[in-house]
Amino acid sequence: MTTGAGAGLRVYWLTSEFSPPELGGTGVMAACLSRGLSERGVAVQVITRQTLPRCARSERIGKVQVRRIRPAGRMKGAGWTAFPVMLAYLVRLAIVLLLDARRYDVIIISGMKIIPIAAVPIGRLLGKKCVIRLESPFEIVEPISAESLGAMNSITGRLLGSVLMRMQRAVLSHADCVIAISNDITSLLARLQPPPARIASIPNAIDLDRFRPVSPQEKLQLRALLGFPSAKTVVVFAGRLSRAKGVMMLIEAWPSVAQQDSNLLLVLVGSGKGSWDDCEPEIVEYLRSHDLTESVVLAGESDRVQAYLQAGDLFVSPSDYEGFGLTIVEALACAMPVVSTAVGIARESIREGENGFLCPPKDPRALHEAIERALAQRDQWPAIGRKARESVADFGIPPVIEQYIRLCRELQR
Repeated sequence: MTTGAGAGLRVYWLTSEFSPPELGGTGVMAACLSRGLSERGVAVQVITRQTLPRCARSERIGKVQVRRIRPAGRMKGAGWTAFPVMLAYLVRLAIVLLLDARRYDVIIISGMKIIPIAAVPIGRLLGKKCVIRLESPFEIVEPISAESLGAMNSITGRLLGSVLMRMQRAVLSHADCVIAISNDITSLLARLQPPPARIASIPNAIDLDRFRPVSPQEKLQLRALLGFPSAKTVVVFAGRLSRAKGVMMLIEAWPSVAQQDSNLLLVLVGSGKGSWDDCEPEIVEYLRSHDLTESVVLAGESDRVQAYLQAGDLFVSPSDYEGFGLTIVEALACAMPVVSTAVGIARESIREGENGFLCPPKDPRALHEAIERALAQRDQWPAIGRKARESVADFGIPPVIEQYIRLCRELQR
């Protein structure tokens, strides 16, 4: 018999991606939260898109049952070719929700783009509670990505975008609750007409036992394992190698940063593969043409991001925008001073000079200056790191999971 705070709750979690095998923020967080709910006694089943290469159609990962629905692969930026693919996915998803009606009571949806258009009406038809978890402000203001619009006829693309926006606003207003993962999203939701009936502010969660500070001896061991010179000051970026993440802005600022301090090493953890705005080839060419291959390391994609954070000295997040910014919190949890653009959770969590350094997004000069401010306070990094760790106590998995359980209980009353 299942016991725990969530005993008796039955949740279907719908998401466009799930980890493993995908390592994007939406998939990682869907995995983290669904696993956390299951460990507290909630009966959770995840329904997600099939992947390329294909994974098992149905498998149990820990206590979570995961079901993958065709068609496989991502469609962002594909233009009109995505339309029949996504329509087929919504039809299959609708069939699953109808056939499984007796197996769940609450639907939680990661993301606003497509899934809620089918899930919310079906949930209301069946008397199920529906919760939409917004992953990014752009899900509200940009129903079709600029890349997809560029692949369409401009007039018909804008018309379809207008129709989708109306549909999205309708399902937002009919959801039983909308979860905002940052204050930026909360403010945007409150300005909608009509606004959602209920907005719950629940942040993303991280494993504070996995993302933690390490001793100086452990740090040296990690540096040796990762091949980092012990005497270098290691600056880390972790995330997609994409234009929206501001990586090219960081790379283009790096020559002048490195010129002032030859002891710096920039490590980029991640890949652009599969991203609609992949800039990894540009990065490789820029490093080659500007003779930066000695001061910049492309570490590739990794499922051990915490090791790079624990081995590093300073974290940089130059994103144009973030719905949350998970790697920022992960770096803070590892007691790293953080330089970040003032987007997503960074705006709320980072206090200038205390636990990190902020700059405006899309401003190369401001990013350069913020990195310089951080480097100038190198002797204060241990104290800044301690403040960084203290600032993320509320992002641990247990307190966030308790908020989800309370929300589900309240919705069922």
